[in-house]
Amino acid sequence: MVGIGLLMIVAGLTGAWLWWRGRLFSARWYLWPAQHAWWIGFVAVICGWIVTETGRQPWVAYGVFRTADAVSPVAAGSMMTTLVLFVLVYGVVGSIGLYYINRLIAHGPRAPVIEPAITRAPTLAPQAGALAGIKPSSTPMSE
Repeated sequence: MVGIGLLMIVAGLTGAWLWWRGRLFSARWYLWPAQHAWWIGFVAVICGWIVTETGRQPWVAYGVFRTADAVSPVAAGSMMTTLVLFVLVYGVVGSIGLYYINRLIAHGPRAPVIEPAITRAPTLAPQAGALAGIKPSSTPMSE
């Protein structure tokens, strides 16, 4: 977990440096592994959870805790139901997330929207007659 966290910090700082230098989107050596490593944060969280939960076991093994103190007062059926529901919900949400994120990566970044430059002050003068209900004439008025 700590190693993955340090790797993510280094990758983030490298990306920030490349962005600052204006080379982020042209650095294929950085972008290729970065596009495949988006899930590594999830692995770090799961590894941290496993370390936390398995860290309790030595207290029982070395006699600091009694076995009766380490057992939860929850029925086995409730634990199994909760475990199955967690696995199902996380499996569905994780699968949809994987599909969606991979789809976003496959499409790539969107092109920036460039608005046309304003060359003169905007005006409603050509549309003023239409707004007032007057039909434009094809010949100019002369007196």
